[in-house]
Amino acid sequence: MTEPTPEQVEQLTRAFARFTRRFKVAEASAAADNALNALDAETLVFVGNNPGCGTGDVARYLNVAMTTMSSAIDRLVRKDLIARRRLEDDRRSVALTATGKGRRAIDDHIAGYREACRAMLRSLDPREQRELIRLSEKIAGSES
Repeated sequence: MTEPTPEQVEQLTRAFARFTRRFKVAEASAAADNALNALDAETLVFVGNNPGCGTGDVARYLNVAMTTMSSAIDRLVRKDLIARRRLEDDRRSVALTATGKGRRAIDDHIAGYREACRAMLRSLDPREQRELIRLSEKIAGSES
């Protein structure tokens, strides 16, 4: 692998800052109806994709402290976006699931994210679109 130049790093930094702003605006717009902060939105999406998961599962995935995760889940339960269910075989554990309202919020969140991606791809010709997707997948798959 070739080491990038400082100029290349700076160019990519600026480009990703613009990407990040686009996604934050899209996510904020989608979450506005439910007044979700970024942590709550990511928690809701994880629970929606992993029905029956526990608080520790979400905390590990998002790399946050259990107390922080408990607070996020409490907020989502109060907003009727997540439901808690005690497990019969271990009454100390709870299983988390997205409610119907939570599923709709997840769908809105994902739609906003997809719209941001669609807007970025629209600015490219078909060959560039394929190349951006290919390179993004390569970067996302790397462990460095």
